[in-house]
Amino acid sequence: MGRRRSPDRAVAAEERFRLLRVQRFSSDTEKALWHGRSRNTRVAKVLVYMAAIRMPDRPGLPLTPNPSVTCKGAEQQFFSASGENQAAHLLPGQILIDNTYPWLFLQGEPARRLQNEFAYVDPIHANYNAADRVAERNGMVDTFAAACRAVLTSAGEAEIDVSNAYHRVWVPGALAAIAAAEHELRSEPLPPPLVYGTSPEDYGMILNLEERSEAMNDEDTWNNFEQLSMLDYYRAAFDELPTEIEPRAIVAALNAMVN
Repeated sequence: MGRRRSPDRAVAAEERFRLLRVQRFSSDTEKALWHGRSRNTRVAKVLVYMAAIRMPDRPGLPLTPNPSVTCKGAEQQFFSASGENQAAHLLPGQILIDNTYPWLFLQGEPARRLQNEFAYVDPIHANYNAADRVAERNGMVDTFAAACRAVLTSAGEAEIDVSNAYHRVWVPGALAAIAAAEHELRSEPLPPPLVYGTSPEDYGMILNLEERSEAMNDEDTWNNFEQLSMLDYYRAAFDELPTEIEPRAIVAALNAMVN
């Protein structure tokens, strides 16, 4: 894989300082939830841009009546991570409309901002990125493309079409991808589940602590266990609705693009 480029040097510098130089004191649980919620927020923002692209009189490339929407691997990012961390993209991949970058259907500031959406990354432990990849290949990439296409090919009020694409396409599809990813990981080596005593002399005690600790010492087993835990937090991230998907926020964002 070649080096991914940064589309915007100013934003790249800001993101590098915010996420690499500012020390975080959050737990792994908070990081996993933040990563999942940030992905949902970025997806919601891109869906709003899809509504802008379908506007009849907007500048940019013309949109075909029945556009093909695909999602491939990321091509750009604002910065790289080091050590055990990796720069995990927030969006599941790079959207293409009729094999064309989506920002080419817009012009000016909206085009720049949409391009930037595909470069945002989170410098987190490699296992977060690994959990992302398992979910992506189990349907999350295709779901992202399907949600974008749902907005582009709908003809209702923008705020309704964007909301429907998020709630009816992205949410169930992404959750199904997470469940499929968990199923895949459960076929890999994992530590044995905790066994608790039930008799009066050992009630509540962990009876297989030594066996479980020994399994955890295996790096592959530990990585599988940690990735499985992260997927559970990614699911929990859907409990919080992004403000960007609220009707007033969608209308305001679209108005800002055209005014």
